[in-house]
Amino acid sequence: DEWADVVRKCGRLAAFIKESNHFVVHTGAGVSTSAGIPDFRGPKGVWTLEKKGQAPPSTGVTFDTARPTLTHRSLVALHSEGCLKYVVSQNVDGLHLRSGLPRDCLSELHGNMFMERCEKCHHEVVLESQVSTIGQKYSGKVCGSKKQRGVCRGRMRDTVLDWEDSLPDKDLNLADQHSKKADLSLCLGTTLQIVPAGNLPLLARKNTGGKLVICNLQPTKHDKKADLVIHYYVDDVMRVTMEILGIAVPSVPARLLKVSSIDKRIEEEMDNAGQAQQARLHPLACSQSSSGSTHACSDNPSLSPALNLSATKRPHTGVKAELRQDLIPVSKLPFTDSTSPS
Repeated sequence: DEWADVVRKCGRLAAFIKESNHFVVHTGAGVSTSAGIPDFRGPKGVWTLEKKGQAPPSTGVTFDTARPTLTHRSLVALHSEGCLKYVVSQNVDGLHLRSGLPRDCLSELHGNMFMERCEKCHHEVVLESQVSTIGQKYSGKVCGSKKQRGVCRGRMRDTVLDWEDSLPDKDLNLADQHSKKADLSLCLGTTLQIVPAGNLPLLARKNTGGKLVICNLQPTKHDKKADLVIHYYVDDVMRVTMEILGIAVPSVPARLLKVSSIDKRIEEEMDNAGQAQQARLHPLACSQSSSGSTHACSDNPSLSPALNLSATKRPHTGVKAELRQDLIPVSKLPFTDSTSPS
């Protein structure tokens, strides 16, 4: 798109956000390319270059050293202002959590390179450095989560999916519920090729008559179904949109954020017996918050009663962040089905 068109479309996107009651964002690899993490189908994507018999250029960036992009930080600001209700991501780079986005408003459908989960109690722990395995393999560690009678001691596994792995029930169920509730779905940096993640944004139009906005450098398979399509770099689109909204974007931290642990166990409130049963099997889901403030983007905020989530501004509870004192470089990027991209 021409720059003048991009600015005009950003104005429409900002208006959509202001009018929304349940705003959901769907992210792909394109939101992380400016952090130095390659995408897959972009002009310099891993699969694009592989088809040409070329190796992707080395950026010198690893999952450990990558910092959240302007897009990641914009989503944190939108959530803090009460505009953004939920993020559905196909990425495994962990940058959404490292940017400060709470775990309780994030579904990571393909896992997280920094997270391990107990196979017994489903307690999740976020590590300082990336995991050494993919495919939900046993890490050699045991769960230290405290129980009524001692500690759990279940086996910890990585959460990153391999090709044959099924999507995590908890994350997929919550992604589906929020996508159905959405009156505005914004797709950032994804060609929407991978299913079922690529079809979730369409649920806003189908279930609530909501709006669908797609921002991606290349065309996507759902462009014709969208109310607004922006073919441009996601960071530039988010920068202009945030300026129009008058919402400040947090700066890049001087050092990487270390998310030390996710240890809050919660009970999901589902609106049918089948979902309630899955909630008992997967007790760690979107954690709830009790504090709040007025909604900045809508006079009539509404969140799913079934999830019993607060519609107001919340502190980042459930995830404790502190500045890292060291950087441990890990050079190898695993081959996963992470996502489609800019």
